[in-house]
Amino acid sequence: MIATALALSFFHAPATVPAPKWSFVVAGDGRADPKAKRPEDKDGVNTLITGEIADAVIQENAKFLMWTGDLSYGYTKTAEEFESQLLTWRGLMAKVYAKNIPVLACRGNHEAGAKDSEAVWNKVFHGRFAMPGNGPSTEKNLSFYYGKGDVLAIGLDQYIYGKEAVNQPWLNSVLAEYPKPFIFAMGHEPAFMDGSHKDTMDANPEQRDEFWMSMINAGARVFFCGHDHLYDHMMVTRAGANPGPEVHQIVAGTAGAPFYKIGDYSGKNEGWNLKRINHIDNTYGYLLVTIEGMKATITFKGRTAPGVYKAMDTFSYTAKPTKLKGN
Repeated sequence: MIATALALSFFHAPATVPAPKWSFVVAGDGRADPKAKRPEDKDGVNTLITGEIADAVIQENAKFLMWTGDLSYGYTKTAEEFESQLLTWRGLMAKVYAKNIPVLACRGNHEAGAKDSEAVWNKVFHGRFAMPGNGPSTEKNLSFYYGKGDVLAIGLDQYIYGKEAVNQPWLNSVLAEYPKPFIFAMGHEPAFMDGSHKDTMDANPEQRDEFWMSMINAGARVFFCGHDHLYDHMMVTRAGANPGPEVHQIVAGTAGAPFYKIGDYSGKNEGWNLKRINHIDNTYGYLLVTIEGMKATITFKGRTAPGVYKAMDTFSYTAKPTKLKGN
């Protein structure tokens, strides 16, 4: 009997091990509104909402934070003023840094327009606060990539290589070297105009199209951005008989900056079909990205009360396994 039991135990199929489940947070546009003189606006930053999102990063047990620009109001006349604003933002993230959670931020137009922008940015975000130091030589600490498990996160500066442009040769090299199943790129300005700002990557559609096709070919299915202070979920496919895979542009400039209103999709979109999946105005919030095996779920959590954020939009997709070459 004992031998039979052992034999049955030996040949019994093992139980399926559940795929590990983990998350990261994406947010952006937490700048102050000097015209409105809101009490939560201090030193160029909406300290209330930015602080709540820092809390959310910890509460969500996020493995890292991606911030899509406009940390502060910027547009300063002195380097000292800009430095003070960035230090205020960094101070609000102190609890995140204390948990050793990587904070990955790219510049927005408000940072790029500040006095001595690059020098001050590098002064504030240095040492343990620095971005990954793997960007192109002219964009160190501004463009970068970060890998965790099956995820490759890419931060793209859009103000050095060209107006509303990214360093495509460098990006191509990163995508070739690190073919992860999940690729999430972020920039401040949308690739396709989502109804408000006109200064987007539409400014140079040829460069934008090259960028977008590189994302498609690498297997990326989501691009995170801000600039417009609203939530807009757009699905992009190629026009014509062969639309190819769906790629989602998620605008979530909802971390405390003054609200903008919805507008019609326009811009230079020849060759592409743009479909609005969801749109939310007048709501602060952040994105929670959850990875479970080959499934990614992206959820927008909007603020319903002080410190309370509830799911308002969500979608999932399944990635294809790839041979991993690095982190």
